[in-house]
Amino acid sequence: MASTTEEERAVELVLKAEEKVKTGRLSDAARFLREATTIAPDHPKVKHGWLKLKEEEERSPLLAICREWVRSRDDHDGDRALDVVKNGNLTNETTEEAMGILMEFKGEDDTLDHVTGELLQYRGAQSWLVKAFLETPTQTYYELFERGDDSIDRLLRTLLNRSVWPSDETFFQGHRDAFMLSLAMMMEEALDHPERAMKGIATLLAAHADHLKGIIDMDSFDVILASLDIRLPPSLRSQATLATIKLLELAPDSAQNLITKLVTARVQRSTADSLIVAFSAAAAIFPIAATAAATLFLTEGFVSTLAPVVQAKKSTKLEQAALDLLSAACIDKTCREAINKHCRDWLEDIVDVASDKKRTNLAALILVKLGDEPESSSAGPQIVTPHKVYQDDLISRFKSIVLSPDPGGKQDSIEGLAYASLQPKVRENLASTPSFLLRLILNMKESDTQASILFGGLTIFVNLTTYLPLQSEEEKRMAQLKAYASTRKPVESDPLEDEKHVTARCKKVLDAGIVPFLVSRSKKASSSVIAQTLQILLSLSKAKEHRGTMAQQGAVKLLLQIWDHISTSQTNSPPNPTLAPAVQATAAQTLARILISINPSHVFSTTASATPSTSAIRPLLSLLSPTDNSAWQLHAFESLLALTNLASMDTETQNAILRSAFDVVADDLLLSPTKLLRRAATELVCNLMASPLGVEKFVDASSKRAAQRLRVLLAMTDVDDAPTRSAAGGALAMLLEYEQGVEVVLQQERGVEFLLELCRDEEEGIRHRGVVCVRSVIGAEGEIGRTGLEVVKRKGGVEVLKGVLKESRTPEVLGVAVETLKILLGQ
Repeated sequence: MASTTEEERAVELVLKAEEKVKTGRLSDAARFLREATTIAPDHPKVKHGWLKLKEEEERSPLLAICREWVRSRDDHDGDRALDVVKNGNLTNETTEEAMGILMEFKGEDDTLDHVTGELLQYRGAQSWLVKAFLETPTQTYYELFERGDDSIDRLLRTLLNRSVWPSDETFFQGHRDAFMLSLAMMMEEALDHPERAMKGIATLLAAHADHLKGIIDMDSFDVILASLDIRLPPSLRSQATLATIKLLELAPDSAQNLITKLVTARVQRSTADSLIVAFSAAAAIFPIAATAAATLFLTEGFVSTLAPVVQAKKSTKLEQAALDLLSAACIDKTCREAINKHCRDWLEDIVDVASDKKRTNLAALILVKLGDEPESSSAGPQIVTPHKVYQDDLISRFKSIVLSPDPGGKQDSIEGLAYASLQPKVRENLASTPSFLLRLILNMKESDTQASILFGGLTIFVNLTTYLPLQSEEEKRMAQLKAYASTRKPVESDPLEDEKHVTARCKKVLDAGIVPFLVSRSKKASSSVIAQTLQILLSLSKAKEHRGTMAQQGAVKLLLQIWDHISTSQTNSPPNPTLAPAVQATAAQTLARILISINPSHVFSTTASATPSTSAIRPLLSLLSPTDNSAWQLHAFESLLALTNLASMDTETQNAILRSAFDVVADDLLLSPTKLLRRAATELVCNLMASPLGVEKFVDASSKRAAQRLRVLLAMTDVDDAPTRSAAGGALAMLLEYEQGVEVVLQQERGVEFLLELCRDEEEGIRHRGVVCVRSVIGAEGEIGRTGLEVVKRKGGVEVLKGVLKESRTPEVLGVAVETLKILLGQ
């Protein structure tokens, strides 16, 4: 039994342990309790101390670890905290308390930044941050800014999460405080990680620009434009570009005025540094606000003095900024003409003389964008400039750079070829070099590929594979009238753009492996890449012989994924405007083309991991609704053919089509004034009749529509299109295998007459279907069969069957006809 003095020592140790529990130092608490246990193991306070420690450990090991980490600053403790946050199922109370503990940890630390980012995914931690930001916004912002990228990213996400803010007013004020703090950070000299502050500016402008009105002044704008400087890191410049875009969207007139003032002021200073900033800003503005940028660019004396001023400064960075500006300005025709007039010689000198590969390639790119500008006006004879050979040399130069394993100069070379491949001659040149196509795909495959290389490469493939648009005779006549009205001769298309040449180029692109590449990029594709992908696939699918290869390489699954992705984006609020319905229609049209020409069972399967055939129905069905597009009937026709092919698979697929598409097909398209649509709709109905559900659509006695559909189907046996008559006959032959089918046909006023007319058809295959139909009518069981026999006899069935025996030569037709005639004659 412990003495009084020993008990007092044990109690003292328990009190120390409780203090350690409160501060989260659970390992120290356990050490004190172990010592107390050796002294007085049965003392109630010792037992209670162990119970409290156990409760704290069970409540959350994270809090204890965080407290220990703040004390020790040991990386091992940080890694433990990270593991718990990433893998633990944490409560809001725990994460809120943990966030408060970790804010005692000051300074920049990678692990702390990572833990903070993970922790702020929990609502509890976000709630703590909101309270802290409302009470001390400056301190909270600066501490997270110093901590790292993950911390500032999560701060911004929390700022945009309305649900964790107590009111609209605090939500609004949080944006304004963070925006002003980000601007203040950008104005600090020698700021470390300015991209973090610029990301705050860009993110808040992108999400809630309307909350920031009244804050943005000329100084704010100056900070943003100065961050477009080409000497700054790309991460900072990209955020500054996004901020500029949002400012132009928010207040286009005032923003353009501020841009003009700021750029003009820097140009007037005429120092190399101020010119670099001015040229960098102007170059970034061109793709965003081309009209305003062009007005600034074409200011009296600007372009004419640009080259001499840059040459006089002898600054490579200034020359680079000037070239970036000229390249961007080529988006505008008038700017191109001014550059061609005042800067062409300087650009050619750079290409011929400059040792810097980047500037040389950029100058060459600008020359390609300038093209072969005519020296005279559009009226009168055209005199081609003497730059033709020079441009051919530039194309060869760009091809060589792309073919080289050296990554230097790739971006400008690919962009140059993207522009040049608008010319049919260049398209033919590039497609005729298989090694170039393979290398271009390889360049786009690189994991660190820049977005501009991917976009430029895909643009080349779009240009190589694009067919001339189909024109109706009416559209051709209108184009001629417009040409005559403008007193110019109608432009003849280049022979290299005819279908034969484009199809040959498509085959070379397909052989190079473009489809597997597009499949590999699908999960992380941007809206623009999706649009380019679909344009390439649509062109490749035009030739029937390409479709099987495309399916084997994963094109069908890719198209279904894209169609579903666009559908989801359109149902979001707001929808994604860059994924317009026209883009979605392109995916469906391409899918239809491929499914027309392949065995669907090779693509779709019943295994759990495979793509189900039913997933293709919704995209195909979307093409059946009339649109303003003059080509919608062609698209609907292709969709019907694809659905018909799908309907040949199994009953499950047939039933899915019947449930989702049958009303449109049977009630609308069977009656279409367009022959091809009627034919394709009838062929689809024929395949769907293989399902009992398809038969039910025509024999349901409780449905008036069923009788109407049957009348339409019978009428299709009497049209002047043999394939339509054949399909209708096939559908009726399957319908009449059922007694209910015979009964409803007999109820039709001229039902049997239509069947007998099929037997008289000049096409042997259609006669065969007619005879099979008549055989089913007279061979039905019971009263229905007896009625059928009488009606067929009364309508002249004996004479018709005798005629079949005279006209037909195939054993299949003769055999059924003889059997049917015997029944009619009672033999």
